[in-house]
Amino acid sequence: MQEDTERPDTPLPRMAVPNVIVPIARLDRAALHALAYARSITADVTAVHVAADARAAELMRERWRARDDGIALVVIESPYRALIPPLLAYVDARARRDPERPITIVLGEFVPHHFWEYVLHDQTALRLKVRLFFRPNTVVVDVPYHLASDGRRAHAEA
Repeated sequence: MQEDTERPDTPLPRMAVPNVIVPIARLDRAALHALAYARSITADVTAVHVAADARAAELMRERWRARDDGIALVVIESPYRALIPPLLAYVDARARRDPERPITIVLGEFVPHHFWEYVLHDQTALRLKVRLFFRPNTVVVDVPYHLASDGRRAHAEA
């Protein structure tokens, strides 16, 4: 006997427009591509930066104001240099505010030219994905930014 979801006439479930959150460490090319992708999903995008101190927080706010692209920035100060717990606390708070809307986390990641170079890069995004994977009503989107061996963006070959 087939389950209800396997029938061809089963309608798609209705989903609310997601709350889209883009964690950013700095305003680099990977972050800008993640923000652009997030904006393609919805106009309601929030960038979240976790700063180690007040000086770093203000520096990010200044750089953000210079962008003037209409994307909201939330800066969380984390004096113990912890990134994932404050970010997860922010995601939880957003989910409690509007529990019917799914949360979509858009992660921009540099993809090195050689696979073995990946282990040299910070694995924060991977740790964050593992923590978010089991969270209900949450979608994680990776936006890879491919680097060529000379440091420029690699173009996709068709």
